[in-house]
Amino acid sequence: MKNADKPAYPDNWDAKLPGLTKREYFAGLAMQGLLANNDLADVEASHMAIWAVMQADALLKELEK
Repeated sequence: MKNADKPAYPDNWDAKLPGLTKREYFAGLAMQGLLANNDLADVEASHMAIWAVMQADALLKELEK
């Protein structure tokens, strides 16, 4: 299992509910930061989502080093 696919908050009590992956969690944090920036109010949401995932992937790549 790649680091990006590991759970952000591992919990062994119920493997049926793995929760968010690290990639999903990091992308959500990046998206939160983007949405908090009023200068980006006119940016299309799909573009923000793509950029958030790109930022999550960049962070995961750095953490692999």
